[in-house]
Amino acid sequence: MGWLLFILVVMLDITKPFNKLIKDIEESSPSLKKSLAEISPLSFCLNIEGHKNIYITLNGNHSDIGFKKNNHRFEIKASTIELLQVIVSGKINKNLINGDAELAIVLLNAIYKSNIDFIYLIDKYFGNLPAVFTYAIVNKVFNSSEVYRDNEQRKIRKRLRDLAIRLDRLEAIKV
Repeated sequence: MGWLLFILVVMLDITKPFNKLIKDIEESSPSLKKSLAEISPLSFCLNIEGHKNIYITLNGNHSDIGFKKNNHRFEIKASTIELLQVIVSGKINKNLINGDAELAIVLLNAIYKSNIDFIYLIDKYFGNLPAVFTYAIVNKVFNSSEVYRDNEQRKIRKRLRDLAIRLDRLEAIKV
């Protein structure tokens, strides 16, 4: 019964985990943090076909996500397939946006051009093994030996992850 209550509390108040996720994404991409600071505060609605509306507010440390209607500046109304096409291509159809289309495009461009280190986020949230598999898949698919571009911090993180993976392997061998 205690776990059920905990799960319900977490499901009802997802503001803290959402803020932590936003901070982690900003940490993996300093350019995104700078871009979001320039356009904050920002409220928008994500209306996915067949789902309840999701209202998102980005405002530094006071970001919020929920299902309660807020005073949003724009709404993105699309199906799941259309959203996946936007994510993959980085281009949005202006017909999907209701409200301040310029602000929506600025936000989506900031996210798309931010060069988020997804390997770092996968490592942080799911562990070393999924990060290694993702890294190997990315290298195989894109035929690139260097996923990390021109950012010294990313090179350092990559080296630290490689060391952590080697340590985990050594610990597994000793046990």
